[in-house]
Amino acid sequence: MKELLRLYFLTLKILIVACLVCITVLIFTNVVLRYGFNSGLFFSEEISRLAFVWLVFSGSQLMLHEHGHIGVDILTSRASPKLAKHLLTLTYLLMLFATGLLLQGSWKQTLINLHVGAPSTGISMGFFYGAGLVFSISSSVLLCAQLFKHLVTPAGVTLSSSAHGVLK
Repeated sequence: MKELLRLYFLTLKILIVACLVCITVLIFTNVVLRYGFNSGLFFSEEISRLAFVWLVFSGSQLMLHEHGHIGVDILTSRASPKLAKHLLTLTYLLMLFATGLLLQGSWKQTLINLHVGAPSTGISMGFFYGAGLVFSISSSVLLCAQLFKHLVTPAGVTLSSSAHGVLK
C-alpha cells in the first residue's frame, strides 16, 4: 500500500512538472511566433489554461499530503494540548466540509460541461472541471486518513514532519 501511495504522489510530481513545461513551451513559442512571424498557435491559451488548472489542483493535493501549506498556530501554540487537539480536529472537519462543497460543485460543473467543447481545441470542458473532481475525491481520502491519525495520537504528542502524514 505504501508503495502504491508513493507511486501516486510521484505521478503527481511528474504531472506538475509536465504542466509547468507545457505552459512554458506553449507561451514562449506563442510569443516568439506572434512577435517574430506575426503568427501564433491558436490552441496555446486553452491548453495553457487547462495545464495551469491541473497544476494548481495537483500541487494543492501534494502540499496537503506533505503538510507544505501555510499554517497559523498563534492560537494553538498558546492553548493547552487538549484544547489544541480539539481545535485541530475542528480544522480537519472544516477542511473536509470545504472539500465536500468543492466536490459537489465540481461534479455538477463536470456533468454540465461534459459535452461542451472548448472553443479552439474542442477538448471537453468536463476535463477542465474534472480537475476539481479528482482533487476533491483524493483530498477527502487524504484528509480522512490524516484526521484518523490525529485522533488516535494522544494529546500533547507532536508528530515530526516525516511522521505527520499518515500516508507517507
